[in-house]
Amino acid sequence: MTSTTPYRSTSIDQRVLELFALVGDSFVGAKEALLHGDTSIATRLVDRERHIDELYGSLQREVSQRLMDDDHRPGELHYLVGIVRIIPELERSGDLAEHIARKAALDLTRDLKPRCRGIMEQMAELGASMWTQASVAFDIQDPAVATRLDQLDENLDDLHVSFMTEVASSTPPIAIAMELALVGRFLERFGDHAVNLARTTASLITQVDPYPKASSED
Repeated sequence: MTSTTPYRSTSIDQRVLELFALVGDSFVGAKEALLHGDTSIATRLVDRERHIDELYGSLQREVSQRLMDDDHRPGELHYLVGIVRIIPELERSGDLAEHIARKAALDLTRDLKPRCRGIMEQMAELGASMWTQASVAFDIQDPAVATRLDQLDENLDDLHVSFMTEVASSTPPIAIAMELALVGRFLERFGDHAVNLARTTASLITQVDPYPKASSED
């Protein structure tokens, strides 16, 4: 029995990769804005977010239209459904990067203890690395990346716990503590999105549902 190559659309793939690149760059910029209190970076990222939203909207409309077509090539429906899952993850990840960048105006890191700041930077660097790996996985159609990102996500979760512990022990003003908690959550969620994207990418290749229904128990 011969194996079949999974269906792909070059034009759609190229725009998905463009979204990956735009969001990844926005996240790195947001990290720099946050760590250095640079509001000028945050302003530029707001403009980039508009571009992300426009690209997301046009891609979503095209995929929705193609889903409504009567005739589909073998594997095309599975591919399009996967893309429908991917593009909202990309758009929400862009929103997270913008949220992080906007926190730069609060200058949250100015009085952070070195260990707390260091953990925040580690979280951001790990999230950026996970994002790059998810993008490469989509580009070269590598299903194995999903398993690696699951493991890295556990490391990110551990860093998140350590970060929150440090924030609590440093007893900052309540308002600052709440903002730092949000930042920690945003960084952790960015990694979650990378994991979800890698899982859905794997499903495009393996034809296996990345989110199978849990078996019911009595």
